[in-house]
Amino acid sequence: MSPNGKPLLKVEGLVKKFGGFRALNGVNIDVGEEQIVGLAGPNGSGKTTLINVISGVYRPDGGSIVFDGESIYKLPSHKIVHRGINRTFQVPKPLAGLTVWENVKLAAVYGARNGDRQQIIREALAVVELDNVKNAVSAGLTFAQQKLLGLATALATKPKLLLVDEIAAGLSQKELAWIAEMLLRIRKTGVAMIVVEHHLGFVDTLTSDVVVMNAGANLFRGSIQEAARNDEVVEVFLGR
Repeated sequence: MSPNGKPLLKVEGLVKKFGGFRALNGVNIDVGEEQIVGLAGPNGSGKTTLINVISGVYRPDGGSIVFDGESIYKLPSHKIVHRGINRTFQVPKPLAGLTVWENVKLAAVYGARNGDRQQIIREALAVVELDNVKNAVSAGLTFAQQKLLGLATALATKPKLLLVDEIAAGLSQKELAWIAEMLLRIRKTGVAMIVVEHHLGFVDTLTSDVVVMNAGANLFRGSIQEAARNDEVVEVFLGR
C-alpha cells in the first residue's frame, strides 16, 4: 500500500468491448507499492486485454483506473508512461536495426523526465545483465536477450508499476530462474508489478498473491496453493 494506506493501482469494474463481445466484464484488481501480483487464467480470459487497457493501448468502455491517487481512465499510453506505468510484451519488439544501448536510450529520452539519462540507461542495462552487449545490434540478440531488452526498455522510463506480459514464454528452466531473480531485484528498487503468466511455477517464485481470470472477469484471488484447491479454478484453468 501507499503511505496513505491506499493501493498504488486500483482498478474497479473495468469493461472493454470489441463490438458486441465483452473482453473485460467488470474486472477488479489492486496492487500495492513494491508488490508483485500474478495474473493467471486460460487463453482468452482477458489477461493481456487488461494489461493493454491499464497501459493505454486500448481505451476502456467502463469502470475506473486510479494510479497513485489519480484517475488515468482513458489517458493515452504516452501520458500513462509519464505517470509511472510501463509494460513489456510477450513477443519482444526491439528496433532491430538499432543497438541495445540505442533502444534503451530512446525509452529513457521519451519516458524518463528526471535524472541523468546516461545513468538511467546504464542502470537499466546492468539490472538485466545486458551491459556487456550494449553495442550489439538488437536483431542479433537471442530470444531471451530480446526479452531482457524489452524489460530494460521499460525500466528506462523509471516506472513505479511494471506490467510484465508472459515473460517466461519460450524460455528454458535456467533462463526462468535467472529472470525471476531479476524481477525480484527490480521489486526491491521500489517497482511494483503485475506479472501475466501461464507458468504458475514461475509465478510462485515471485509472489504468493495471484489473481485468476476467466471469461473477462475475476474468478479468484489468493495463493497458488489455494487456487489449486479451488474447484472453479481447477475446472477452468487447470482443466480437471
